Amino acid sequence: MSFLDFFKKKAKARAFNEELYTAVKALEKNEIVMVPKEDATVSNPDASKLGGKPYLPADFEWPTFIDSDDHVTRPLSFFCQINLAEVKPYDREGVLPGRGTLYFFYECESMKWGLDAADHGAARVFWFDTTDLMNCVPLDIPADIAEEYVIPEIALQFKARKSYPKFEEFEVYSDLEPDWEEYDEVLEKLGVNIDEDPEEHKLLGYADIIQNEMLTECERTSRGLYCGDPESYRNTPKDVEADIAKHAADWTLLLQLSTITKGGFEFMFGDCGMIYFYIRKEDLAAMRFDKANFSVQCG
Repeated sequence: MSFLDFFKKKAKARAFNEELYTAVKALEKNEIVMVPKEDATVSNPDASKLGGKPYLPADFEWPTFIDSDDHVTRPLSFFCQINLAEVKPYDREGVLPGRGTLYFFYECESMKWGLDAADHGAARVFWFDTTDLMNCVPLDIPADIAEEYVIPEIALQFKARKSYPKFEEFEVYSDLEPDWEEYDEVLEKLGVNIDEDPEEHKLLGYADIIQNEMLTECERTSRGLYCGDPESYRNTPKDVEADIAKHAADWTLLLQLSTITKGGFEFMFGDCGMIYFYIRKEDLAAMRFDKANFSVQCG
């Protein structure tokens, strides 16, 4: 028997953690998986899609970002638009507005990680009530966006699925301290394929984390605190850290995007990474999408 097989056998012999199962089950959410249809044509300019030309009010001012490193102002790339009327049947918990369209932008040249409050303008979320289509037009992509950062138009279809927090994020919601094997066993019992590496685009639910949980990071950067190194945490007063931990769970995933491909085109966030847009639950309920935060992770 190999060393690895020994520990696998030991894990299976252990009693199932019912308390942990109950805690994780209570955190169950609905997520909306966005499935690219590379061979399909986007039927209407207001349809949900990745890339292409965004369907926006004609007077929309294209967002830009001033990089604090080189002080250059660059336009953000358009990544996707989500027609909320299309996703409403999949939003089983009624989390999103039932009307209008969400638009997501990110500045690719500087590729900020979201670890600093100064990064926040590098990613933007907009919501417009597009029920009055007479005011909207397909906007041209700014000519000064490099070709490799212009996302091609890709049609989307949706499916709803149950979602549970990853091991790294569970500690935000519970005082239980399971080990990896216990947590994986619970996820398997809940129907999660723990061996699958999803790398999916999706709305809502819980993030497919590559490195560390990002809820605490969002709360820290929203307070103007840096998250880029351990020293930034050690220098934060203990009472402030306690309050940050208390409010980390106020944040929820809004959108996750992975590598985007179509034909010979590929856009990757860092090295096989993903971008995550988060928003406070109260801001989501009030449709304050300008308050969204973001984080980029890669392997």
